[in-house]
Amino acid sequence: MPRSSSSEKRVPDVPRPAKPISSFYRWELLALLFLAYFFHQSDRAIYGVVATSIKSEFHLSDQTLYMTRTIMFALMSLVVPLAGFVGDKANKRKLLIGCLFCWSAATLLTGASWSVLSLILFNSVGLVVAEAFYGPASTSLIASYHKETRSFALSIHQTAVYLSVIFCGLVGGWLSERLSWRAAFWTFGAISVLIGCLLIWRLRDPAKDGGSSDDGEAAKSSGDKVSVGEFLGMIFRNPSALCLTVGFTAIVFVNNAYLNVVPKFLQDRFALTPTSAGFHGMFWHHIAALIFIFVGASLSDRVSRRWPTFRPKLQCLAMALGVPVVAAMGRAGSPEALFGLFFLMGVCRGFYECNTHAAVFETVPAKYRSTTVGFMIMFAFLIGSWSAQMVGACVDSAVAASVAELGEEAGRAQGYVDGYRTAFTALSCAWLIGAICVGFAAFGTFARDRQKRIDAETANATSAETAA
Repeated sequence: MPRSSSSEKRVPDVPRPAKPISSFYRWELLALLFLAYFFHQSDRAIYGVVATSIKSEFHLSDQTLYMTRTIMFALMSLVVPLAGFVGDKANKRKLLIGCLFCWSAATLLTGASWSVLSLILFNSVGLVVAEAFYGPASTSLIASYHKETRSFALSIHQTAVYLSVIFCGLVGGWLSERLSWRAAFWTFGAISVLIGCLLIWRLRDPAKDGGSSDDGEAAKSSGDKVSVGEFLGMIFRNPSALCLTVGFTAIVFVNNAYLNVVPKFLQDRFALTPTSAGFHGMFWHHIAALIFIFVGASLSDRVSRRWPTFRPKLQCLAMALGVPVVAAMGRAGSPEALFGLFFLMGVCRGFYECNTHAAVFETVPAKYRSTTVGFMIMFAFLIGSWSAQMVGACVDSAVAASVAELGEEAGRAQGYVDGYRTAFTALSCAWLIGAICVGFAAFGTFARDRQKRIDAETANATSAETAA
């Protein structure tokens, strides 16, 4: 029996149009990533709070204690460029969910560490994948759904770090005192598994959103292929992006030292308990950063519409004002004075970090965003990885010299004073270098590089329309 003509002609499959996403989803997306980032960052606060317990159990020097941080961030700086390229090409939903589960596994295994080697393996190497791949993909995804509210949205995401270290610093210290330092890692690792399940349920696949982003940039750039040579050509012809990368490196250098060193600093200098040191060391600094990142973000989103160079100028001012604040921390004579300095540093940090990515995104085309973030993190973590170990080396050296001169008890007390004073002075110099470089961009090259980006994206859009 002859086949019908309808069966002979096969109609090609026509892809269904993407289901439009409500404007509410961009805020749901932000909430989901905020929650993920909150627990994603808890390890940094936990390690600093329980550092004294780890040092005692494994019989470590301060320098060796913080070597795990150096290895972690140094490895991350090598992995994160790859993460940036992957973030511009891969399925961001799967990538982000995978990052969270990798982090959860590494954190749980950190609590089971039995030696320095296993601590390095789980807490340094194991966390590299999660840390490196999360940042570029998440910031790029948030930016693609937020245009007019970009600085505000990225600032909300950034506050997850502040709230995480406050909460996890307090709870981690409490768990360490009541149970053990291992219990802190096990608790937060288990909670993160539950957050990963929530992301599986609620996080949408951006590849299926088909132009539902706030400004359409995700859709336009999703098919663009980014080559290494093309990206390097763009970034090294962009002095503003390079200068902002140096500023970001300075911020990471000091932040890494702060998170890992300050709780132990308070215990060494003022004999605070782990719970008290964890709370005060994290709360005053990060509550200030939390408040002023929103103040700075709201101000930046409004003013930058009329004054495009406002974002980097605010960053330059914030970092410059923070230089004497950081230096004064090593000279504080009381815990109360130190808490005030922590708060002032947080104010400066909040005003800077409200534009960490929003400023550089003004100067690079949309298709390079994730790769640019990876590039920035690479240099920032490669340099910043040494800061905590540098502080430990300063303290070890000063304590050894003072003990040899004054005896064990008096020498150790004086050594802590001298060592931390030297360390915080060095950290303040990092912020000074960063302020100079960001200022060069803000007052020199930023406006020109921003206009080059606008011209390039306009030309690409015109070419695409002509071809269509």
